[in-house]
Amino acid sequence: MEEKEVDLRDYIRVIRKRKKVILLIFFIAVIASAVVSSLLPSVYKATLAIKIGDIIDVDTLEKELIETPIITSQFLKGPQTLEKTIKDLKLPYSLGELRKKVSVEPVRETEDLVQIEAEVSNPSEAVNIVNYLANELLERHKEIKRLYENKKEILARYDEQIGDINKELDEIEESKKGISVGYDEQIKDIDKELDEIKESKKEILARYDEQIKDIDKELDEIKESKKEILARYDENIQGINSQLTSSKNEIDNLEKEMVELKIETEALSNEIEKKMEGPESLSEAEANILVGRLEDIRNRSVSCRSDIAGRQQQYDNFLGKLGETQLKKTEFEETKGQRYDNLLGELRRIEQEKTKFQETKQGR
Repeated sequence: MEEKEVDLRDYIRVIRKRKKVILLIFFIAVIASAVVSSLLPSVYKATLAIKIGDIIDVDTLEKELIETPIITSQFLKGPQTLEKTIKDLKLPYSLGELRKKVSVEPVRETEDLVQIEAEVSNPSEAVNIVNYLANELLERHKEIKRLYENKKEILARYDEQIGDINKELDEIEESKKGISVGYDEQIKDIDKELDEIKESKKEILARYDEQIKDIDKELDEIKESKKEILARYDENIQGINSQLTSSKNEIDNLEKEMVELKIETEALSNEIEKKMEGPESLSEAEANILVGRLEDIRNRSVSCRSDIAGRQQQYDNFLGKLGETQLKKTEFEETKGQRYDNLLGELRRIEQEKTKFQETKQGR
């Protein structure tokens, strides 16, 4: 006990000794709190509780809420509603910022109350936000209620019409009993006619199907034969092109040989001129050699010209044959294409006639 009293006296002594420091710290804390409070922006909260209306379910004839508080909360905090709020009230917030400042929660221990809160720095703005959201919710509930009322009216009219129809059906049933005997014979005749129609329909449809099958088969044959014949045309064209290339190469080689012979002739002529202009005259043997060389060059030139003319004629023949083959291929494609188009048109016509016949017989 004495130790505790001593400790308490020590505490009191320390407090008295340091009271100025303690008071100074206290005043600094008070002043700092006041400064911070003055610097922080003011936040105002507006709260509004709204009741969810009810409707009568046309199926169970019991009252039920227009919508649950959870659905109401999802509607009010949905992007479409909040974006409309920002636009209509001209709020300086983004969608995410406004969603953080608005809360919609069900009121505890109730099933039909929803509390709307808005916390912003402007009091009138907070009030405008909660009022706007409340009005949006009321308009939504009015529309839902109107749709339910229209549904009730429509169902009531349907019930009335159904009652009239049932009454008329009862009357028809009564009259039917009186004339059913006379109708039995007519029904038999109609059944017989229906059987005949079914049989004739089967036969005619079978003929249509057979025609369609034949046309499809001919179309397939045209496709296959067209592919084969076009392949042969392409093969012929390729062969002619190869022959043209070969002939052209031969002509080019012969023309090169002609140029070489011309050069050789000029060289030999120059050699003869030099020897004739020299101091010594040509001997008979040298002259015969030079004449033989000139004669050989001349013969080779004549042969080359003849070969070139022959190859050129061959080249022209191949070129004409190529044009003729390409023309035949084009004419064949046009002819087969025309036949193919005609068959397609005939196929469509038969299919239309078949469809029209089916509709006519079905109506009958």
